[in-house]
Amino acid sequence: MTEATKTPPRHATLDLPPHAPRNLRLLILLADTPLPAVVKRSGDYHQIFARLLRSSIEVAKAEQGAEGSANGARESKKLEVQSYDVVRGEFPSEEEVRSADGVLITGSAASAYEPLPWITHLVSFTSSLPTLNPSLKLIGICFGHQIIARAFGSSVERNEKGWEIGTRRIGLTERGREVFEGRGEIAVHQMHRDHVPSLPPSFELLGSTPACAIHGMVRLADASAPFSHTNISAVTLQGHPEFDSEMVNTIIDAREAGGVISREVADESRECAGERDDGVWVGRVLLRMFGV
Repeated sequence: MTEATKTPPRHATLDLPPHAPRNLRLLILLADTPLPAVVKRSGDYHQIFARLLRSSIEVAKAEQGAEGSANGARESKKLEVQSYDVVRGEFPSEEEVRSADGVLITGSAASAYEPLPWITHLVSFTSSLPTLNPSLKLIGICFGHQIIARAFGSSVERNEKGWEIGTRRIGLTERGREVFEGRGEIAVHQMHRDHVPSLPPSFELLGSTPACAIHGMVRLADASAPFSHTNISAVTLQGHPEFDSEMVNTIIDAREAGGVISREVADESRECAGERDDGVWVGRVLLRMFGV
């Protein structure tokens, strides 16, 4: 049997605001392909995250009064996004990791505790990243949050409280309020039944909901230094800042039709899915890790 041909990494190049410190490179590890109906409307996860980042960059530009103010005086900085389908065994090389500024692990319909070869490889790869590139920023979204928890010493399991779907308000800890610029809570779309039951060593809790005690984690590069976003080495969210209401409702419909969730869960989740979310602003906060 011949080995399957690997596809080249997906690329997107985004214009950063003038105050960005330099050109940046983000590697995205794609842990799933969305439902066909989601792909038809919104694209795959590479396209969905590139769109979120582009929108969040526009927020950063507006904050700085950057649109039109530079008048070409500064050379435009770029954010290069490269995405790899890790389900197919496609990972960045060591050289690519060493030259990157950040790695983002996406969500997935898979469970992070499943003993599938690609998941086992992803956990091992994630645990090796700080050694390959000590200055790398690591971001985990939903399944990615859970993979990072496993990679650094915790576990993932089915949540006995059941599904959490739709926009949910996450009450933030003191550290979470520092990360999210003084807010007491953030509203983020959810689509999960698994959870991280305990924090890995050196990670701090960001926030909780009644259904999920660990809704995000953060690790500082220098725990003894005063807080700054650029001092964050890893941050995770159980939710999906990249989702919008239509994506979530499409997934709810499919999972109800397939018997994955009950009608009662689906109806309650649809009510939450239509609420306002802070996804683009959360993306803007993540950009602060890179000095943007």
